[in-house]
Amino acid sequence: MREFRVPNLIPSRPMRAAPHRASAPLAALAAAASAVALVACASPADAPTADELTSAAATAATTATPPPAPTKSPFPTFTPTPALTAGSQIVVGGELRARSAPNTQAPVVRTLPDLAPVQIDTAVQGENVVVGGQRWLSSYPSWGPTWFRLTDGTFVYSAFIFMLQPGEASPLLDPQGKEKWVDVNVSTQRATAMVGDTPVYTALVSTGSPDFPTPLGSHKVEPDGRLAVERMTASQAGYAPGQASYDVQNVFFTQYFDRKGDALHLNYWRPIEVFGRTATSHGCVGLLLHDAQWFWLFGYPGMRVEVHT
Repeated sequence: MREFRVPNLIPSRPMRAAPHRASAPLAALAAAASAVALVACASPADAPTADELTSAAATAATTATPPPAPTKSPFPTFTPTPALTAGSQIVVGGELRARSAPNTQAPVVRTLPDLAPVQIDTAVQGENVVVGGQRWLSSYPSWGPTWFRLTDGTFVYSAFIFMLQPGEASPLLDPQGKEKWVDVNVSTQRATAMVGDTPVYTALVSTGSPDFPTPLGSHKVEPDGRLAVERMTASQAGYAPGQASYDVQNVFFTQYFDRKGDALHLNYWRPIEVFGRTATSHGCVGLLLHDAQWFWLFGYPGMRVEVHT
C-alpha cells in the first residue's frame, strides 16, 4: 500500500539552498573593488595609478581559484557486525525488552541491545503484539502470539529475534567494497538482495496492485526512512474516505524508498499464498516476517532499490 509515515516521526525533507560560488570574472571585479576601497583609505601619495589597478584586476582574474570538482559519494563503509552462522539468534530492529512473562504488561527484567546474540530455550504462546486490538484483518499470521523464553528465564517477542536459516547468506555479510542494493521484479513478484552484480538472497513479495502499482525505476532508501515499527493510515497517504480506508498498526521493518510512501516492509495481514504470486498492495513491497527481518539487517539509508518488470 502507498503508506505514509507518521508526520511527527518522519519530517518532510527540507530544501537546501545551493552554495554560492563566485565566477572568475566576478572574483576579479571583487578584487578590483577591494583595491579601490584601499585607495579611499590611503593618502594621495600612497594611491596606486590607474595602470596599477588594471594590472591588479587582471592578476586576480588569472589567479582566481576554480570551484572544486564534485566527488562521487562512496558506498557506506562496512562496520564489523556479529558473525552469523546457521542457527544464530540475534536481536533485530533496535533495543529489545526482556520481560518476566510473555506479554507487554509484564515487568521488564533487562534490555537487550540491537544485534545482541540470544539463546532461546523454547517458544511459548502469549500476547499477540503485532495484531494488538485490530479486528479488521482477514488473515492472521501464525507467529503473532509467539514469544521466546530465553535460557535466563526471560521472555522476548518473537518478531524481534532473527534466526539465520541453513544455507542462506548472512544479511550482515561484508560486501568487500561492493554496493549492496535491492532488485524488485514486479512481474515475478521477487525481491533480490544484490552485492555488486551477485544475488545473495531472494524473497517472495507482494507489490502494488494494478490500481496502485509500485513505481518503476531507480530509488533509494530515504535518509530518515527506516522505521522498525510504523503505523500506516489512508488519511496520511492522502486518500479521500471513498478511495481507501485503512489504519495498519505495528508494520515492522519499514524502509521507505521514496517520499510518496512506498517501502519495503513486513506485510502480516495478507495470506502466505499471495507472496510471489499476486500484487495486492497500494504501492509498497510487502514481505513475510523472516524476509522483512533479513532485508532490514541488509539495508541502510541511501540503499538503491531498482523496481522493474
